[in-house]
Amino acid sequence: MSVLKSVIDVNNGNSGWTKQNLMDAFETALSNLGMNAGSSVTGVPQVVMSPQGGTTQIGGSLSSLKQANGGDTGVINWGAYKIQKYRVTDASGNNYRVQHYVEEYLYNTTFVDTTNDEIRSDRHGFSTGDAVRYAKGQTDASYDLGTTITKNTIYYIIKVNKDRFSLATTLSNANNGVKIDIDGYTTYTGTFECFTQEDQGTDYVNANINLYTGDHIEFQNDAGNATNFTLCRDVDSFNTNQRIVYNDSTYGFTPKSHLKGARDTSTTNTISYRSNTTNISCAPGTNLTWDTQSYPQSESEPLYPTSITNPSLTDIPGGDGTVKYIYCSETNANAKGVINLIPGNVTQSYASQINNYPYWKYTVPASGGRSELKLRVERYGYSSGHLRNITIHSIGTGWSDNDVFTIPGELVGGTATTGDIRFGVPTPETSTNAYDGTAGIKVTTLGGGSNLYQKADTGSFAVLNVENNSTKKYSNTFYSLYLEGTASTQWELKVQCGNGWEFLNHRGTSSTIETNNIEWGEFTGYMGLDRQDLNGLVSTNYSYVLSTSSTPTAYPMQIRTFRAQAPQDPNFAVIQFTQTINEKIEPFAAFNFHLGDGYGNGVFDLDDVFLAGITEYKTNITQGLRIETYMPGYASGYSQYFNPVGEPVDRYTQARTAYYGYLRGYQYGKDSPHRSYDDYKNNIKDADQNEVVVYYRNSTYDKYHDMPVSSSADYYKPIKTIPISNKMIPCPYYIPDDFVLLQVATTPGLTEFRPGDTVTISGSEIYEIIQASYQSQQTGLDGVSNNSSEGMLFLARTT
Repeated sequence: MSVLKSVIDVNNGNSGWTKQNLMDAFETALSNLGMNAGSSVTGVPQVVMSPQGGTTQIGGSLSSLKQANGGDTGVINWGAYKIQKYRVTDASGNNYRVQHYVEEYLYNTTFVDTTNDEIRSDRHGFSTGDAVRYAKGQTDASYDLGTTITKNTIYYIIKVNKDRFSLATTLSNANNGVKIDIDGYTTYTGTFECFTQEDQGTDYVNANINLYTGDHIEFQNDAGNATNFTLCRDVDSFNTNQRIVYNDSTYGFTPKSHLKGARDTSTTNTISYRSNTTNISCAPGTNLTWDTQSYPQSESEPLYPTSITNPSLTDIPGGDGTVKYIYCSETNANAKGVINLIPGNVTQSYASQINNYPYWKYTVPASGGRSELKLRVERYGYSSGHLRNITIHSIGTGWSDNDVFTIPGELVGGTATTGDIRFGVPTPETSTNAYDGTAGIKVTTLGGGSNLYQKADTGSFAVLNVENNSTKKYSNTFYSLYLEGTASTQWELKVQCGNGWEFLNHRGTSSTIETNNIEWGEFTGYMGLDRQDLNGLVSTNYSYVLSTSSTPTAYPMQIRTFRAQAPQDPNFAVIQFTQTINEKIEPFAAFNFHLGDGYGNGVFDLDDVFLAGITEYKTNITQGLRIETYMPGYASGYSQYFNPVGEPVDRYTQARTAYYGYLRGYQYGKDSPHRSYDDYKNNIKDADQNEVVVYYRNSTYDKYHDMPVSSSADYYKPIKTIPISNKMIPCPYYIPDDFVLLQVATTPGLTEFRPGDTVTISGSEIYEIIQASYQSQQTGLDGVSNNSSEGMLFLARTT
């Protein structure tokens, strides 16, 4: 059997190559190896651009987005929070009956509009058709509202808007808009329970509650109830670990700082603003109040579109970006209901809004060749409800940069027409506070097959998406590829990895930034397990050297690949970078990505961990080769400057990677266990203590006073079935047998070993050199000075 070899010339074999030329050639190499999963999708919107041209969230101006908000200023701020009150009683079947009531001061025109026959009650919470009892239980005539609305009487709601409603005498009248003529005010001058939902069967049994973000809600647990009453988050029934009242610094009721790529990205852990944080439930006869201003709104759609969801995000309640709140009994599974925390412009403190700004969802309809597009329009809960951000939450297709559309203002927390948000070519407002600017959309291509998943226009970075086993939970691995170098400095490749990659709401491939930057995108997942807490795209602790350090672009560059064939593992392929310098081929980085389901060897399973590794073949050992296996980019950056990290797991680890089981801790100043290496040194003349010893026998030299060891003992063969690490026990992978090591000691003493040279073992067994580490003009076993060239070769079989 033999390997499949391919040679890709960078810039068609010419000198003067650029970063883009190099990344294009690397893309071709990976394509030839079949490493790019999926197929290409074009016209994918990736980020909203503000009128000033900056991205709304990452690497751009946040405040400038309001320039596209049609002059809608100072009219959508709802003012301070309101306490929404509910009375909780037992219902038949061990359920809860939850009835809403409002308390108002109905003495003058501030609350009663006799012209339009409407009652004002900010965010009243009623719906058309609700039966309500006016002035429940009152007998004093001073509570009567003019002559038409009398105390302790049932009426029906006609909802005008969130802040106003009219009254009808019957349900039929309410549904038909036939309202009562309100001809006066109360003579009672205090605040009282003026409208209370009236039980008419099962209308309010385990009823769902809509509550605007920023408002408070108060529950009165009736003294006659049998059980304690409490609130939970991200579950369907009572769970003591999911009470929303905990100020939990680990998960759940703090901003999801551990979920990189989620809307909640701050490391702030403060969230509970309840007046009594120790009251985690309320017993019968007591009240429970929840201040919602620091809590994210309810959400039923995952933050990440299905095609790029990190599978780990479903491992914890709400980890995928969904949010659910319930009220429930601690002991009665039947007694429960949903609290929908819906977006609103209630004034909130700056601190409480971190990561939890209210947003409205809008879907841009499909048009022509472009698909629909799901957006979230985020506003400040202060600053008059100005626009803060617009983010993308679906994988669209067929779009173009700066496509034209309009978001109706009244559907996203603003006003009709004057609050519309216009899209097209990003254009600043014509003057300060004119609010007549235009926002824009930038698109990207999701690559697959012959294309990388992501590739920057400048060639600075790319993302490789590999599929290891489609039947496994952690089927795919994403590798970020970052090129660094100039015409006068050495070129290096930096690699980081994860099991999810987020390009949405980053400028990504359209970024003009040449250095490592979060604007490009970010790895997703659970901090400490799927990703490290690093702010950049790529950890820079290790580089794969691709070129000479002296005027590198003056010399042609090639990328060579060597791929195993079945029945050996066809996913195994060595990638090597070389340059032709002074007519000699000089080798640089040679490595292989760990790809496919051949890794694990009964040690780990991709339903439990994700595969992320690289093995490099290095020549930095005198007369020897180093085979070094990495978790790409792991244990660098912040981690080396703090206390030892990684063991036990902390925010800087990546514990869900398969090789974390081998390469666990990291401590600054000590050998870094995020890598494992073996040194294979030439053993024909002598060997060092710490190298891997390769068996060699030669009866010509293995003798004393002309008495040799039997020639039948002679042994000099290529070394096959090489472990990726002798230090990993049990070893998770062995290099296919068509890739071998061979120690050499040959004459004449000036013999050179270059990539592409062949080594013949027999007429039917011929190899090509990939990497060679050797010394010329050595004194060999023959004792002749400068007569031997000695070292270690890494070879691929060609015949």
